[in-house]
Amino acid sequence: MGGHDARPVVLLADDDSAITSNLAPFLDRAGFTVHIAPDGDAALALVERLDPDACILDVLMPGADGREVLRRLRAAGRWLPVVLLTQVGESGERAIALDEGADDYLNKPFDPYELLARLRAVLRRARPGRRPLSAAPSLRAGDLRMDRISRRAWLKDTELVLTPKAILLLDYLLTHRSY
Repeated sequence: MGGHDARPVVLLADDDSAITSNLAPFLDRAGFTVHIAPDGDAALALVERLDPDACILDVLMPGADGREVLRRLRAAGRWLPVVLLTQVGESGERAIALDEGADDYLNKPFDPYELLARLRAVLRRARPGRRPLSAAPSLRAGDLRMDRISRRAWLKDTELVLTPKAILLLDYLLTHRSY
């Protein structure tokens, strides 16, 4: 999208105008070009048209919800960074969000500065034109490797016996390393 000095384009999809009306100007001041979608279907249409650098998706929206939008983006081979906004108290939401290809998530209500920091972090991790780590079929860190398709992990040659939750946590840690 333009030269290297171009402002990153961010799609903000949330049906809560109280959030979008405050967050859009905040992100704009922080150096982003923000486009707002009031629901999931509008978000998908905007991604097609704008090819944004990142998406912030509310999980609970009319039409296609945030997770549905995320699933459709990933199914279409779009690996742009996605931050999901989830409601506090949805215990399984985070695991599901990461499992379905979200790059990060934030519980509502959230601090806009934290969202900004996470947005910048996922943009730093995204490498243009290449699938991000969150899309890799296998991950490695030193002697530790993980096959994300079969959900198995090994330390050197020894297979680790991990609960599904532990595998998700390991996946998250391996894809969110600070380089």
